[in-house]
Amino acid sequence: MTTPTAATAAPAGRRRAGSALRAIPTWAFIVVAALIVLPPVAWIVSTSLKVEADTIKFPPQWIPIPITFENFAGIVTSTNIRFFVNSLIYAAGSIALALLISIPAAYVATRHRSRRMETLMTGILLLSMVPAIVVFIALYSMFVRTALINTYPMLIVVYTAIICGQTILFLRNFIENIPVEIEEAATIDGCTRHQILWRIILPLIRPGIAAIAIFIFVFVWNDFLVGTVLATTEDMKTVQNGIVRYITTGFGNFWALFSAFIVVAFIPVLSIFVAFQRWFIAGMTSGGVKG
Repeated sequence: MTTPTAATAAPAGRRRAGSALRAIPTWAFIVVAALIVLPPVAWIVSTSLKVEADTIKFPPQWIPIPITFENFAGIVTSTNIRFFVNSLIYAAGSIALALLISIPAAYVATRHRSRRMETLMTGILLLSMVPAIVVFIALYSMFVRTALINTYPMLIVVYTAIICGQTILFLRNFIENIPVEIEEAATIDGCTRHQILWRIILPLIRPGIAAIAIFIFVFVWNDFLVGTVLATTEDMKTVQNGIVRYITTGFGNFWALFSAFIVVAFIPVLSIFVAFQRWFIAGMTSGGVKG
């Protein structure tokens, strides 16, 4: 006679086995993707720790012997540091300005529904699909005439204009899932619209804000086109322009030094994601918050 424990254990075991089998394709995809993505990254890190003579050895060495950090010291010059500082300023300024504009705009677009508002949101969606390069010539002419060319505010405004439409639409999805009853209760308690936005809505959409901040940082940090077209002096160039400068000026032939520059350029993006990955994943997967 089968005991109740044995009877219930068998279906549970079959369910676990079925779940494991269904997970095989997913894990196979992850392993294949890792085998494609990780070897080049590992090779760049390995090369950055080699002496220059070892970078052209055959057969190539995956583990550098000896390990040296002189290449990282070699990129810490006033010119190279300027590339990193510029990108950090552009990224931080763009995040602050985009959030300052997008949060109130998304709130108004969500809570004040009308045909005109829907038309405006459709227009923002369509404009966000237009490649930024289309307006670069007009922007360049305008900034030259207003003496704003090669200034931090100018490039921050350009980055914000490129990304702001998408951030408004993204935050709108979060605010839509917040029950209106919460705001009605706050209104009864005497809160103004301004207080509701900053004291109630803002804390509830923190995962979305974190996701947007990371997205903007990665976009600005990895951008090459804006820095190339609208930053005409060396002092205003970005990290990606610095990488190209290494290649075009002959430093790209020094593979160890070049790899060290790439590793240092990758560290801020990795650090930001690791620090805020919990909020980033929550923001990208939920699309909103529970009331």
